[in-house]
Amino acid sequence: MKLLKYISIILISYACNGQTEPTVFYNESGEKITKKQFLDYKNKTENMGLYYNNDSIQYAILLTQKKFGKLDKNTFTRLKDYLSTLSGSKIDASKNIVINYLNKYPEKAENKTTRTGWNVLDKDYLKKLHRIADINQYWIHSPESDNLEYYHQDRINWLADKDLFFKTTFFPYDVRYGNYILIKPNGNYYYHLSEHSKYTIWDTAKQFFK
Repeated sequence: MKLLKYISIILISYACNGQTEPTVFYNESGEKITKKQFLDYKNKTENMGLYYNNDSIQYAILLTQKKFGKLDKNTFTRLKDYLSTLSGSKIDASKNIVINYLNKYPEKAENKTTRTGWNVLDKDYLKKLHRIADINQYWIHSPESDNLEYYHQDRINWLADKDLFFKTTFFPYDVRYGNYILIKPNGNYYYHLSEHSKYTIWDTAKQFFK
């Protein structure tokens, strides 16, 4: 993805909406779009905007926040083998897969507290999720994340995406506050980028895994 490679070179800060630099708009395939197209699609519930800037220009990228898809056989086999390697335990192929994924944002320096109160890390999250469906649960983080203590590393078994499989396959852009993926045994998947709660995952799992 040419746009992503270019941004990774010039990026010097993670920007929010209140920038005054000229803005160039792109879709997630790296194609230029108009401001109207960006705003029209961004306002739909399945999309979100991501903003980067350098000294003289802001880049606004339209991302699909909620997406259904199907993994091809080879990719799905690689995913299961990779998870088995990371976790040290062979996957039960008859079970659904749930992956909670952290990228590098927010970084350690941004924290004002020592531990997050994010309810996805509550102890009842997994208990209810296992009642909804028969699952393999994995907690995966970007190797760039320096913030695992904040995300209760003492009791959550965070596994590093050391070969960048998930970043390359699902999450090439670093959005804030984590992502999650639901995958059925047949390779059908649903993913959600950025901010969400345990209630979001529970509700989605009830519909997706039924």
